[in-house]
Amino acid sequence: MAEVYYNLVKNGLRTFDTVPEHLKKDVQEMLDRDATTIPK
Repeated sequence: MAEVYYNLVKNGLRTFDTVPEHLKKDVQEMLDRDATTIPK
């Protein structure tokens, strides 16, 4: 489920505040990893 919310937040369809509390840590980690990834 964390991946679903990650994609929704990343694509601007949801805000991080709407992510359920039990998933916020995982979603934040994915967002952080994505932000540090250098596009090819």
